[in-house]
Amino acid sequence: MPSEDEVCQAVLGFVTDGAYPEENVVAAEFPATALAKELELIAQAREQVENEISSLSRENTFDADEWIVQAKQLHADIERSRVTAREIVEQHEQTGPLRSKVEDANAKVGLVETEIAFNEAVAGTLEEVQRLCQQIEAARASLASGQIANAIQQLEATQGALGDDTFFANTNVMSILTIESSRLRQEIEDAVRLRWDQQLHVDCHKGEFRIEKTQGPDSLESTISSLERLGIFTTVNDKFQQELTKAIIDPILQPRRDGTSHAVLVTETGIQIDSEPSKATVAEALDRITRVLDFLRQNLPNQVSATFSQSLVVAVASKTISGWLSAAIPTDLNGLSQFEETLDLVLQLTKSIESWSWSGHEELVGWVNQAARLWLARRRVDSLDRVRKVLARSTGNTKQVERVEKETVSQADGALLDNTNTDDWDAEWDDEKEEATTHTNTTHPGEDEDDEDVSAWGLDEDDGDDAKPQATAPAAGDDDDEDDGDAWGWGDDDDGKDEKTEQSQTAPSSEPVKERNAVQASSEKEVVLREVYTVTDIPDSVLEIAQKQILDSNDISQPPYSDSRVASSGPGLLALPTLILAMFKATSSSFYSLKLNSGQMYLYNDCLYLAGRVRELMEEHNLTRLSPDVESLEKFGKFAYSKEMQIQSTIVTDLLDGAQGFSQCSEQPYKTECENAVSAAVDRIREVYKEWQPILSHSALLQSIGSLLSTLISKAIIDVEDLGDISEDQSKQLVKFCNQISKLEDLFTPEATSDAEAVPVTAVYVPNWLRFQYLSNILESSLADIKFLWLEGELGLEFSIEEVVDLIEALFAESDYRRRAISEIRRAPRG
Repeated sequence: MPSEDEVCQAVLGFVTDGAYPEENVVAAEFPATALAKELELIAQAREQVENEISSLSRENTFDADEWIVQAKQLHADIERSRVTAREIVEQHEQTGPLRSKVEDANAKVGLVETEIAFNEAVAGTLEEVQRLCQQIEAARASLASGQIANAIQQLEATQGALGDDTFFANTNVMSILTIESSRLRQEIEDAVRLRWDQQLHVDCHKGEFRIEKTQGPDSLESTISSLERLGIFTTVNDKFQQELTKAIIDPILQPRRDGTSHAVLVTETGIQIDSEPSKATVAEALDRITRVLDFLRQNLPNQVSATFSQSLVVAVASKTISGWLSAAIPTDLNGLSQFEETLDLVLQLTKSIESWSWSGHEELVGWVNQAARLWLARRRVDSLDRVRKVLARSTGNTKQVERVEKETVSQADGALLDNTNTDDWDAEWDDEKEEATTHTNTTHPGEDEDDEDVSAWGLDEDDGDDAKPQATAPAAGDDDDEDDGDAWGWGDDDDGKDEKTEQSQTAPSSEPVKERNAVQASSEKEVVLREVYTVTDIPDSVLEIAQKQILDSNDISQPPYSDSRVASSGPGLLALPTLILAMFKATSSSFYSLKLNSGQMYLYNDCLYLAGRVRELMEEHNLTRLSPDVESLEKFGKFAYSKEMQIQSTIVTDLLDGAQGFSQCSEQPYKTECENAVSAAVDRIREVYKEWQPILSHSALLQSIGSLLSTLISKAIIDVEDLGDISEDQSKQLVKFCNQISKLEDLFTPEATSDAEAVPVTAVYVPNWLRFQYLSNILESSLADIKFLWLEGELGLEFSIEEVVDLIEALFAESDYRRRAISEIRRAPRG
């Protein structure tokens, strides 16, 4: 442990010198007895420091009195400088009035100089203004005395002076002078225009043009010179040509709606239009306009007539073509001779214009050179317009036409056809033996029977493995019809249709559907098939238009038309029947839909009838180019039929949808809803039958109604098969519904003959008819009867094993007898 003295010295060294004690001293405890000693040591150290400071202060003493003296001297110097500054300021303030006097004198001298210069400028300006005003007044005086040229000269001088960069350019005087100059110019222009109007007087109301010929300063040439100096000749001349066109040219070249025009009287001094219009020919109109142009050429100065080539002659050419020449293009060959005369007259007019060194008649020359194309275009427009008028003016008059077809068939097929002669066909057998060819002929009163393609009748088709002949032909919406459908925007909503919907949209075959033997008998007979259907008066009218083009195409290449300028358009006429048929297809849908009940069926008949007539025309004149048009027309008719069938099928299906799938059909109120739905669907088919009966041929009618009935039956079968459980009451009710639908069989029952009782041919036209009858039998039969129909009958031809099993499970409760029956049905070969 350190001693007490060591501790005190360590603390003193830390306080005085900042020395840090040793470790053993720091760790030691400061004794309380050493506190008094430590304070004494610190007091001694403090006293020693004070003594050192005093000693140092005595050694550094300085003379303060000397500093005080110097400070007083500096203060005195500052006071003297301040007094001197005040004196300088006072002296400067005394020079201000003198300087102001000098500046005022200088300003007065400058003002006097400026006033002198201003007065001189004002005097010069007033002199210049006086001179310009006198010049303007002199110009007005010259104008008043009729010296227009002198007035224009004065005006030009005045405007030139005003246009210079003068010192009064932005003054009010300049504005006044400018306004006066403009007024003078306007007065001169009005005077010149008035003289122009007097010398070239045009009266649009009276239809009169008069030229005043004078010499000297008042001549027309002098007036034109004045207009040119004023820079308004072009405007005035353009207005003159417009007025001349309105007063003279338009009454001659713009015929009225009744075909009348105004005659013209050309004198030595002017032109006068007859106030009353009269009938005129193209030759007369061309002669009138020729005399008018010749008069203008002879009597108008070159400055005026030189611009006719760019405006007046061009307008004359355009108005002549639109007003007379276009209407003069004949639509019949009988008018070609007169048309040739018109072309010669047009060429004479163009030669006259060319001899006058005028241009602008190129449009007339081009029109003559394009006469053949224009005539063909006129024929095209006229024929298409006639098609439109045929549709617009048609009152929907109808007539019945007869379709006759001959088909070479085997003896067995002939006998079958004879036995099934229940579809209103008149089958006749001839003894002639021919090869198996098809001929089609559509007859009309007073016309011979011609051969026609009968591919649509389907007599040459073999049913193959299907024992039930189909009642529909290939659908009109197949791939073969895509071009036709795309051309008119059809078929956009035909995708995704199921087989049942496609079947309801297909066009019927014209042939009565019959069952064919797989092997032909050795002997063959020719059968003649006849039936009638209804068409409107439209096809004959359209055919007449198309036939005229073909006949005229042949006649135009022969005298007296072969020398005509339009004879080269003969082959082009053969393209018009295609456009005529296209026009018919493009516009007929709306007409048939709006003006005829069952218009789509009428359109179907008309298309097939028109296609047959066009085919006859094609074969008669050897026009194979019309073959695609015939096919397109047939497809168009089938498309119309398909759209109508789609609509009716949708209606029938929607009506049956009211039965809600026949669920709970034996309970009220569902029973009443089912009865109403079935009755509505059945009544709808009968209504359609009555509506289509006078329109369609009997075979097409049966096939169409058969397609609708097939759609109804298909939905009914699907709804019944979808029932998971059928009670006895439901079964009885379903049988009633089936019987109600089956009553539609009377639509397919022909009138009885004396030879045999009428037999319904429903199964022939309704593919699923037998299936529907079997379904009705299953609903009211016992399990044994159903098993018998499967094992011994032909139930297996209409239903699959799974369908029969599902119906058995729905109709009968679970039992050993049901299981054995189902097992036997599954093991038995399908009938």
